[in-house]
Amino acid sequence: MTVDVEQRVDAYIDEVWPQVIEDIKALVAHASVADESKAAPGTPFGAEVRAALDCGLAIADRLGYRTGDDEGYLGWADIPGADERQVATIAHVDVVPAGPGWTGDPFTVRERDGWLLGRGVIDDKGPAVLSLYAGAFLVHEGITPRYTFRALLGCDEEVGMSDVHHYLERHAQPAFLFTPDAEFPVCNAEKGLFGATFVSAPIEDGRILSWSGAEVTNAIPGESICELAVDVAELPAPAAHADRITIEAFAPGRTRITAHGIGGHASLPAGSINAVGLIVAYLRQLEGVLAPEEERFIALLERVHADTAGEAMGVASANEAFGPLTIIASVIDIADGRIRQAVDSRYPSSITADEMADTLGALAAAYGATLEVDSTKVPFSVDASHPAVQALLDVYTHVTGNEAKPFSMGGGTYARNFACAVSFGPEDAALEMPDWVGPMHGADEGASEAQLRQALKIYILALLRIMELDL
Repeated sequence: MTVDVEQRVDAYIDEVWPQVIEDIKALVAHASVADESKAAPGTPFGAEVRAALDCGLAIADRLGYRTGDDEGYLGWADIPGADERQVATIAHVDVVPAGPGWTGDPFTVRERDGWLLGRGVIDDKGPAVLSLYAGAFLVHEGITPRYTFRALLGCDEEVGMSDVHHYLERHAQPAFLFTPDAEFPVCNAEKGLFGATFVSAPIEDGRILSWSGAEVTNAIPGESICELAVDVAELPAPAAHADRITIEAFAPGRTRITAHGIGGHASLPAGSINAVGLIVAYLRQLEGVLAPEEERFIALLERVHADTAGEAMGVASANEAFGPLTIIASVIDIADGRIRQAVDSRYPSSITADEMADTLGALAAAYGATLEVDSTKVPFSVDASHPAVQALLDVYTHVTGNEAKPFSMGGGTYARNFACAVSFGPEDAALEMPDWVGPMHGADEGASEAQLRQALKIYILALLRIMELDL
């Protein structure tokens, strides 16, 4: 890139940045948790998600894009190029539920010491706004790009990605796409996804009345509440993690156990403390309190919560291309006289979903339980030598001065649904966060304003470079 181009990019960012922040705030204000049960014509994931999509498309209209949407499943914003083939980005406007533990309104962005706090500021509403402003640089500078630039805004990334499946059934694949929904520098390989549920045998005369954990399967629960038909006087004090567990009577002969862990994303379990696992460990202390089938299933859950590498469950695996398997337990509930515990695994190509299902099914059977496989996706990768991948790496190194090598991850992004796509920031694993800033999917989710500004520069320069390539 020439010095002149960089100076123009820097001047553009200085000019638009106050409005970038206001647009992030406007998008975050929508509590856009995708829910197909709230579907209506043109609104397949509920009114709040539709409102967030409309907000994003209104931003794009103001910036000079040509916009449209795929029956509410997904929206697009185009800057026509000399060639109809597309270079594209895709971000999502849906979010995971707010969950407990916030110190302010999750859907009102708070600014503190150079940080933005709010649900979606980093996953993925902040990056969605960056993608729109990156392409808008072309309009601002009067540049007709070589390829048409299309910024896609998805509505169902956190739940099932049915939005992009619906879109790709009706629209052509882009020549190249990146999604700003991961870490820098470039993720060109994503682990396989495996979701399943352990289901207990029917429980007679059960003492566990209710049990809650995460609200979605791809989140590590930061809080869990378990209510027992047991007098509080019959229960011992916690033998471990007493500072994270409270035990109290809420009615005669009824006890509520509340555990406070450290939540996070299923693909990044390091540093988390699973609140459901804290309660499992406490329930294992009890002798002669629970029904026999409850005790048996809690013994199984002790194995499930023992580690996040799959060692105790017998599915641990790793290879050089994708790294190690991770598996976490998330949603837990009681229905129809059975306890159900969901698990979410991100697995390398050294193991298959069928092998995992067989191993975990046998483990469940050993405790009189069953395993229901809910969803699977195979590992995905794009050749690191692809010229567009190399262009992204070069731009990242140029802007940051950091060495850039492609990597694999456990997160499942939109990239795996496209023929030629990668994920490209804006997160930075080396970024130090204050203790009052939470992770994506966690309470007080935060994004560094400086981090977002630098990412916008990287995205603009990356688009300019990719437009020069023969795709």
